[in-house]
Parts: sequence; structure tokens; C-alpha cells
Amino acid sequence: MFRELIRAVFTAGLPVFVTAFALFSWALKSNHLGSASSLKEMEKELKRQSKEKSAQKKRNKGKNLGSSSAETAVPAPGMKRKTDIFHNKWLAFGGGFYGLVGLLTYAVVELGELRDFFVQFESFASLLSQMGFDMLINLIIDAVMNFVVAIAWPAYWLSEIHGEYIWVWFIVAYAAYWTGAKLALQRANTPARGDDNS
Repeated sequence: MFRELIRAVFTAGLPVFVTAFALFSWALKSNHLGSASSLKEMEKELKRQSKEKSAQKKRNKGKNLGSSSAETAVPAPGMKRKTDIFHNKWLAFGGGFYGLVGLLTYAVVELGELRDFFVQFESFASLLSQMGFDMLINLIIDAVMNFVVAIAWPAYWLSEIHGEYIWVWFIVAYAAYWTGAKLALQRANTPARGDDNS
């Protein structure tokens, strides 16, 4: 079990910790989480934003079918710029721990597929010669399928993790998420050295 724990810490815990710290730090710095002062408040705000984002998508689909996407793509209240791609993608996966692991799963699956895609060609010239409309359609379909896999990440990781103590991986991943988020919050609430008047 100790060997499994070490594997889980470095394979799951470390990436989840780094991603949680980075995403929460960015969200706090960009004021995406308002005046949240605890992990519970941050997760509550993420859940609210995720629901708002889904509702906004539904409203945009039903509204003005003939108008351009620039007119209908109005960000939901509380959403910042469209350029905050990682925050928006995190919300697309549901926000919080589930969304973060979904985002990581999407990255792992998508990068693996892209690697496999490029490895099948002998050279760059070979890639260019076979490029066409059907290849583009296949890439789009694969991206959508990978999104579905990422949404259902527990099933994906249960099939990928081979071992007797699968529950250790989930506990390590959640502990890493919690630690990364707490550290980001602590860092955001600590005044910079230049800010104090002493």
C-alpha cells in the first residue's frame, strides 16, 4: 500500500495540487471569486458561476438564432473576459474538484490523442499531403468525444489505474486539491511586503 500511496502522490497528487494552486490563484487574482475568504465560499461561488454559465448558454441558443455569435455571446454576470480560457473551461467541467480533475483529464486525453495523431505521419510533408476536410471533421469529433470522457472522469480513471487501492488515488487527489486551494487562498490574503506601512 505504501508503494501505491507514493505512486498516487506523484502521479495524481502533484498535478492536481499544481493545477488547483494555479487555477485558484488566477481566479483570486482576477477577482473571479469576489470576496471569498474560505474554500467553502470559493467552491460556492464556482458552483454559482458554473450554473450561470450553463443558463447563459441555454439562453443564447434560444435567443436570436439568426444573429451573429458576437451579438449573442454576452458573458454571464460575474464572468470576466472571454480570454480567461482556463477559468471558463474549468467552469465548463463544473468548477471545484470535479471540474478541476475533469480539466486535467481532458488535457491528458487530448494531448495523448494529439501525440498519437502526429506520430502516425512519417514527416511534416506527409501530414500536409493527407490534410483535408475529413481529417478536420475527425479531429473535431475526437475533441468532442474527449470532452465527454473528461466529464465522466471517474470512469476513465477507474479503468486507467491498476491496483488494489484505487480509493487511495481519489483521497490523495482530493487532499492535493484542498491543499492547493488553501495555499492559493492563504497567499492571496497575505499582504505583500510593500503594502504594509511600517
